[in-house]
Amino acid sequence: MGEVIVATSPWCKTCPTAVRQWKELASRYGFTVREIDVGTLEGRELAVKLYIRSVPSTIINNQVVHVGVIDRRAALALLREHGVVTSSSSY
Repeated sequence: MGEVIVATSPWCKTCPTAVRQWKELASRYGFTVREIDVGTLEGRELAVKLYIRSVPSTIINNQVVHVGVIDRRAALALLREHGVVTSSSSY
């Protein structure tokens, strides 16, 4: 089972939408979503490690794969591409 990390910040107006969207997909496809605030120690370390400069940033397999709110079809394509869900999973 895979994991999606969403780097967020409390001041970000689009972050809650991005997190909600990933969590909806997670409940349907059985992966986990973890939200990390870039203002925390863990979040700052992640931001430095992955060169995150904007939020929301979506991370899969230790790689930033998208910045901003993503549409569902593109999100599912990323999940398949990175092996989080199988290619047989239907939308």
